[in-house]
Amino acid sequence: MPGLTRRLATATTLSLLSTTLAAQQARVIEEVVVTAQKTQQSLQDVPISVSALSGDFMQDNAIGDLVEVSTYVPNVRVEFTSPSSPQVFIRGFGTNTFNPSFEPAVGLVQDEIFFGRGTYFTESMFDLERVEVLRGPQGTLFGKNTIAGVFNVSSRSAPDEEGSAGNLSYKHGDFGDTRLEAGVGYRLSPSLALRASALVSDRDGRMDNTKLNRKEDTRNQDAFRLKLEWNPSDALAVDLVAQTSDTTLNFWPRQLMNLDNDTRDYLSQFDPQIEDDPTNFQTSFNNPGEMFKGSDTVLTNVNYSFGEMWGLNELGTTFIVGVSWLDVEQFQDLDVSPADLLNLDEVDDYRQESVEWRFNGSANSLFGLGNNVEFIAGAYYFQSDFRIIADVIIGQDIASYATTDDAQQLLSGSSSTPGNPFGGLIGGNLPPLTGSVNETDYYRFDYFQDTEATALFGQMTWDITENWTLTPGIRFNREVKKSTPTGTSVCTNKALAPCITSTVISAQDYAPGEIERTETNVSPKVALTYFFNNDVSMYGAWSKGFKSGGVNSISFTGEDLEYEPEKAQSFEIGVRSQILENTLKLNATAYRMEFDDLQVLAFNGLFFDVTNAASAVSQGLELDVQWLTPYAPLTINGSIGYLKAEYDEYPAAPAPISEGQGAQQNLGGETLAFAPEWSGTLSPTLEYTIGSFMLKTALNINYQSSHFTDTDLDPNTEIPDTVTYSAHISLKSLDHGWALTVGGKNLTDERELNQVIDTALFPGTYNPSQNPGRELFTTLSFRW
Repeated sequence: MPGLTRRLATATTLSLLSTTLAAQQARVIEEVVVTAQKTQQSLQDVPISVSALSGDFMQDNAIGDLVEVSTYVPNVRVEFTSPSSPQVFIRGFGTNTFNPSFEPAVGLVQDEIFFGRGTYFTESMFDLERVEVLRGPQGTLFGKNTIAGVFNVSSRSAPDEEGSAGNLSYKHGDFGDTRLEAGVGYRLSPSLALRASALVSDRDGRMDNTKLNRKEDTRNQDAFRLKLEWNPSDALAVDLVAQTSDTTLNFWPRQLMNLDNDTRDYLSQFDPQIEDDPTNFQTSFNNPGEMFKGSDTVLTNVNYSFGEMWGLNELGTTFIVGVSWLDVEQFQDLDVSPADLLNLDEVDDYRQESVEWRFNGSANSLFGLGNNVEFIAGAYYFQSDFRIIADVIIGQDIASYATTDDAQQLLSGSSSTPGNPFGGLIGGNLPPLTGSVNETDYYRFDYFQDTEATALFGQMTWDITENWTLTPGIRFNREVKKSTPTGTSVCTNKALAPCITSTVISAQDYAPGEIERTETNVSPKVALTYFFNNDVSMYGAWSKGFKSGGVNSISFTGEDLEYEPEKAQSFEIGVRSQILENTLKLNATAYRMEFDDLQVLAFNGLFFDVTNAASAVSQGLELDVQWLTPYAPLTINGSIGYLKAEYDEYPAAPAPISEGQGAQQNLGGETLAFAPEWSGTLSPTLEYTIGSFMLKTALNINYQSSHFTDTDLDPNTEIPDTVTYSAHISLKSLDHGWALTVGGKNLTDERELNQVIDTALFPGTYNPSQNPGRELFTTLSFRW
């Protein structure tokens, strides 16, 4: 008898023994209930590799975004130096969203709404109940673009009993980092309740721009959520949720690395303090970049229980409607240098609407066969519009740049400079380049995309016997995507001479009209679980998923615009156990994932071209541990991830730009980027009761082995092994009330890089982004 029923029966038995065991005050691991399969289940009963972090854990450890969440989850990596282009990887697979037409390989679901743009990963995370991370293809229940996994986020709800409940916290950290977070719920009556949540977060920043004399990693973020819960009867429950979020920041916090003598001499004319130390939180570029990002989401979730009918023990239905708007406006210095060479002015507008209608139920058997059966089945509709207008704008210093070795290397496609810097491709264009720059001169990408997707899905959990449980599922997907890409050079005297911007970036005008793509896919799943007893089980699972193809939104030539969908299948064997009288939880999963037509981006000297790699394979192990030690105050949590992700075939992969523009290499048998072989966390916690207070101390150790951060596996983009330590000590009231926490992150101030990419216009030079340095913080909170 698996499922939540089994766990509740065990909990009931334990409660009956509580009076006998009270004197012993034995500790037991609390049950974690998740919705990874769109129904409430004990985490121990879910045949998926899943990790869950509670909202309380996130608040205790000052975790404010999904980047920090990922450090506690094995084989997961999240990076968003650019909030509009986050990079989320699970088991080595993910999406580099620097090209806006790319859709995410890891899905984001919050309060049962799937969000179709990766940018939502960087939206405000506040007043949360929990974050679940599901690894492997999740297409059966969550649909397309969950080929590598899903982040399933649940916000807090109003209290069950009449009256109020809430939390208020204020965090103050180094470098002007402040975070005010509040959530207040009130139940007005048994049938009506609401919860209001808010976040105000500010950061002064640490990275100095010596050219502009300002901080480049400042951020201001405001968000608000209102949740209304209406239960007019025992059978009907209606949730209305509205959320808004606005973020403003200086952009972008990248630096220069590996300046050669020619580049250094040239740039020092514009800033004598130019340097290339990538770990000193110092940069230099001339245009004051900034970004605004805002989103608004409204959803309705209706649940109705029909009770017993048609021979079923229970039949219910869920109807979810959601609408969301996302706007991004950004202006950035593309060359990340004190010279005024190339800038980007971009506006993104996105809107999505979705409808999901599903039924769930249970019966004593499957048409008289076996034991209990639970099922979920439904239909899904998704529609979105996406518009991007991006202008690459020439700077006033482009004429002086034209005489440099870098210009010759880039425009000739050679990794070394010929003897005459005025030769090669640049020679014929030198007169217009060295003349005065036109008042109006830019290259515009104008891209519109309409997506409409429909699906039918179903999944069943059938107890074949008392010990064996079978979970089959399937989803039928159909997607129609209509894209209109254009690239246009714009300048004052276009009829008389070529535009300078398009000349420098080797861009051509194109307007192929509307491109329509229709894709269909079947995403099946089968899992078989054996329960040795109530405490130990083992499962095996096979599943498939896909990520849709599309059209390149940032093409310089209009050639090879389309890219194909990528497909994956996954094999897993897992063990779930809570042993030693429910004081040790040990969950382990071994897996193998196979990808075909893997979508990748290749740097072209300025942006990223879209291609499909032939195939790739990822295999490894994930382990989550929680141990309530014999020493009552001590609890130890930990996780280990082993990952071996390699290209099976990739014969025409991009080579490092230093080898020449358009150079290729064979990456068959080589590792994927963003795929550290080992990752792990160790978190011992001590808790002592002092009168009516609890004193809690915790240490978090995070390890990540070396890995590359660019597709071409350039050695300069390799991040070495990294170990970071964080800790906090808190004093809190036992009956909620006040709590004071003092802590620190990256206590040894490890100056490591988060990502390294090629820089525009300076071949062989790189743009690194730093991980945060040491930060000390204090948090004061109150709960009731």
